[in-house]
Amino acid sequence: MTSRNKTENSDELIKLGLSCIDFLDQKKAESPVFMDLRKVNSYLDFFIIATGNSHIHCRSLAKDIEKKLHDDGFKQYGKPDYNSDWIIIDFGFLIIHIFTEDTRNYYQLEKLWGDSVRYTINEVNI
Repeated sequence: MTSRNKTENSDELIKLGLSCIDFLDQKKAESPVFMDLRKVNSYLDFFIIATGNSHIHCRSLAKDIEKKLHDDGFKQYGKPDYNSDWIIIDFGFLIIHIFTEDTRNYYQLEKLWGDSVRYTINEVNI
């Protein structure tokens, strides 16, 4: 699976998102959430949002999830700023947001995209 065209199956996409938030949870990310934006936005498909407990932890989470998705065969677009309070990783159909706690609370992406379907770590059953 290297592009959205090869990942059109909704069940497969949901399973991928859930596996990503499970992976981030295992890496001690705080409150990872997977959001399906397809019904509320015409140009965004999925978000993953997670919080690190320090800048070093955020950087580590970002690099680990990048490696996981690269190893799964997905193509990344652009390079994230690992020194930011908000690390954005773009895989086209999936955008991953790794925040520090203060920055996540300030921007409140979950509230901004409140009409989306959300999955939390409590719903992971892989």
